[in-house]
Amino acid sequence: MKINLTLLLFLIFSTSFGQTVEKITIPKGVVYNYAKSELVEKAKQLIEGDLKDDSNYALSGKIMIIGPVLWNRFKNIKKLNEIEGGNTTFLVDNDKLSGKMTQDVEDTKKVWDELRKEIGKDNYSIRKANERELRYYWSVISFDIDEPLLILETKKHSYILNILKNDLKVMWLDEVPRR
Repeated sequence: MKINLTLLLFLIFSTSFGQTVEKITIPKGVVYNYAKSELVEKAKQLIEGDLKDDSNYALSGKIMIIGPVLWNRFKNIKKLNEIEGGNTTFLVDNDKLSGKMTQDVEDTKKVWDELRKEIGKDNYSIRKANERELRYYWSVISFDIDEPLLILETKKHSYILNILKNDLKVMWLDEVPRR
């Protein structure tokens, strides 16, 4: 009895000081790894900072993958289409979809600048992905999903930002297709 009471008190005490992780609905078959809530919040702050300050590129690393939905629009922008190398093909349900992978920080900054321009001064929100968004993302990638994975939502678009947890650089940028 004494051990049970001690164990119960320990569980109550440890859960009251434990970290809370915002849980989301993960579709069946999708591998999704949560990160500490502090890391997800830090990623949100970095996104906001990079969007508000045109001289800030905290999220820009050497390599960023631009997924097929966003690249389908961005490839028509001359300065982005001129990015050398990094042409990528995604196989999705027997379809071959084009994407891009930047090869240096300057090219990543060009992509980020275009995203800033597209968002403009619109109101936006930053949140975790929902089930439909996770299903799409899972269909184009070939790796487990690790947080921070965030959705930057505007009136017109919902952008997927998968940020590397070790250096907080955007590894994947795409747009969720409209229904």
